[in-house]
Amino acid sequence: VEPYRMFTSRAEYRLLLRIDNADRRLMPLGRELGLVPEDVFRGFERKWARMDRAGEFLDSTRVGNQPAHEELRERFGVEAGTSLAQLLRRPECSIGDLLPLLDGVGLDTSEAAAVETEIKYEGYISQQKRDVQRLRQQEGRRFPAGFDFEAVPGLSREVVEKLSRVQPESLAQAARIPGVTPAAVSILNIHLALGRRRSA
Repeated sequence: VEPYRMFTSRAEYRLLLRIDNADRRLMPLGRELGLVPEDVFRGFERKWARMDRAGEFLDSTRVGNQPAHEELRERFGVEAGTSLAQLLRRPECSIGDLLPLLDGVGLDTSEAAAVETEIKYEGYISQQKRDVQRLRQQEGRRFPAGFDFEAVPGLSREVVEKLSRVQPESLAQAARIPGVTPAAVSILNIHLALGRRRSA
């Protein structure tokens, strides 16, 4: 069966909405709703257990003087004590260079690629998770009655027209209006925060 694909190029947090982690994000929900058979869910759990073990191994294993690390030392000029995860973050290193050391984990090609993405982009992924958490905290902010969107500097004319027509009650509602960009929501959030500070 051909899987459904979601167009994420315009998603604000597309590093979190990757196709290689879709099952991790959605499978537990599908299981709760009774849509995922037991055997499929167990296979999903085994897959992510393997990937988690691989990530932990790369984080905890440091390049040393053992023969298995000789090629890494010669090829990448890596210093002893460098973790394999640190080495993998280098642009010249790929997960394929480290797979011989992960033989016991049993990753397939797609799983190995997902582990590599998580490690190489760990800093960006962590930042996006913080951004998402901050956005969730801000979504409860509500616009005062009769809020004048035209008075908010930095919004495009198109966005102002959409907001004025819909008159959202909160940032969360504003963010769901087609054509209202994440940047516009951020401007609105800042404007609301400044207004509250002035009122205080």
